Amino acid sequence: MMTLASLQPGETATVMLLDEGAYTCKLLNLGLLPRSKVTMIRKSPFGGAYYVKLERHQLAVREEEARTIIIHKNV
Repeated sequence: MMTLASLQPGETATVMLLDEGAYTCKLLNLGLLPRSKVTMIRKSPFGGAYYVKLERHQLAVREEEARTIIIHKNV
């Protein structure tokens, strides 16, 4: 099972589901829905944040949040 945190910069994946927890509502409101296509732009140099492109906009998510986003890596 891969999570958004496991993507490397430049890699693209499809969101499969979100682990239900404290971050679920926030992530859904940001547009991270199942079947959404996400691309990892970069990871902050000292950890803590991931910058991703989601459809037509970019957003930053914390490492703890990224670990709750289950993905399927696109080849």
